Amino acid sequence: MHESRARILVVDDDANLLDLLVDTLSGVGYQAVGVSDGVTALERLKDEKFDLMISDIKMPGMDGIGLLKRVRRYYPRMPVLFITGYPSVEMIGRASADGFLAKPFRISHIEELIDSTLADKPERITGTLRCILVVDDDDSFRETLTDMLLANNYMPLSVSSADEALKELNNGDIDAVITDIRMPGTDGITLMKKIKEKNPEMPVVLTTGFASHYEIDSDPTLAAADGFLQKPFKAENIIGLLNQLSAAHAGKAG
Repeated sequence: MHESRARILVVDDDANLLDLLVDTLSGVGYQAVGVSDGVTALERLKDEKFDLMISDIKMPGMDGIGLLKRVRRYYPRMPVLFITGYPSVEMIGRASADGFLAKPFRISHIEELIDSTLADKPERITGTLRCILVVDDDDSFRETLTDMLLANNYMPLSVSSADEALKELNNGDIDAVITDIRMPGTDGITLMKKIKEKNPEMPVVLTTGFASHYEIDSDPTLAAADGFLQKPFKAENIIGLLNQLSAAHAGKAG
């Protein structure tokens, strides 16, 4: 019997597999709930708290990738596992799932994956930065930075404007923000000010392709940022900075 009595939401349009998973997981001590499509899964998530979600990828209507993207937006700290008969490591990696199993699989394997995923969950939740909001009007740069973060076990959410960013900060559970300075409408510095006014502890990293236009060391406004990077920058620069901020954040939480 599992001590955690973790609540697991299982999503699969295969009724036989869905029933098998729910019955098996319930039998070994989890509180398992099964639904047959992504829309119903989102409805259950709005009304109930779950510790983990297991989803098929290939489903009619909203597939597992689409479901995961919505889950990541509103429940970024909930682990998600994929099960699929059509495994694609590239596709799954870009979707930032916490793990996956290819059909057919042994029940013991999925139980082991659930246990290890839930065992890692407290470490991810307490203190460390995980969900990173990327704000940049350059689609190509935004996609590249998102891929960098995914490859280094961060969970990115990207938007193209400061106004969209403020909406996501109100709606979602964001740990840190990386924003370009020069953007149409509200710029990155103004966005940072608004974030810091509401949540002074929220790490904000500024990026720009025009570093020579700013007095980084002497401008008190820029000094409020938790980091400053000139474009283009290497993956190790932003990941190193985020790792430092994450360690400092975990120290404050501890």
